[in-house]
Amino acid sequence: MSPEPSAPFSDRLLSLSDGRPGLRGSISVEASSPGDENSRPVLDFRSSDETLDRYGEVITASGWRLETYKRNPVFQNSHQYGDIIFTLGRALTTEVRAGKLYQRIEFATDANPMARIAYNLYKGKFLQAVSVGFIPLRWEDGTPKSEYTRKYLEQELLEVSAVAIPANPNALALGLKSGAVEKSDLRDLANLLRLALEPPLGSPAHAPGHLQLLRQLHTILRS
Repeated sequence: MSPEPSAPFSDRLLSLSDGRPGLRGSISVEASSPGDENSRPVLDFRSSDETLDRYGEVITASGWRLETYKRNPVFQNSHQYGDIIFTLGRALTTEVRAGKLYQRIEFATDANPMARIAYNLYKGKFLQAVSVGFIPLRWEDGTPKSEYTRKYLEQELLEVSAVAIPANPNALALGLKSGAVEKSDLRDLANLLRLALEPPLGSPAHAPGHLQLLRQLHTILRS
């Protein structure tokens, strides 16, 4: 079954990175450091099996259509595309392997303190999920006997995002306490955000997200 996405998803549709309406959902991941990257800030993400999500839905791994995402394979923070501050890195590899969506992400740790923080939080297992934005192309509804309410059979991947900084301040605080995150990285990020909020560099459309993160950082640095 493949009607227009707006029909069964009207209460969940969001504007994705290219302006088209689609869905977003979290996928739990196993992050590991590859052994062949010469100490570069690279992590392999292997998504969970085709398990039920919080909507009682299943995304079929073989149904991923990756061509659009591969044209601009950025790895963002919290699906925020309006500012380069939120670009954490890029996907070197995006493919389906053995029933899982696999990615190798290179984090922009030299250019962005937020990317350094995200890299260390994932590496230290303080963050264990990513969020994907996709256009459903083909799906089937569940029956009273099936365990799912809907199964996606084909879907176009548009976005992959970290989940989530600053939506998970506990991860930041625990990462700092464990030594996985350096206090200097938090200070560098706070300073970068202050610059972004100052005119003429600041943008009113994006200031709320910047300000939210800055407040989270101040709270953690004072604790």
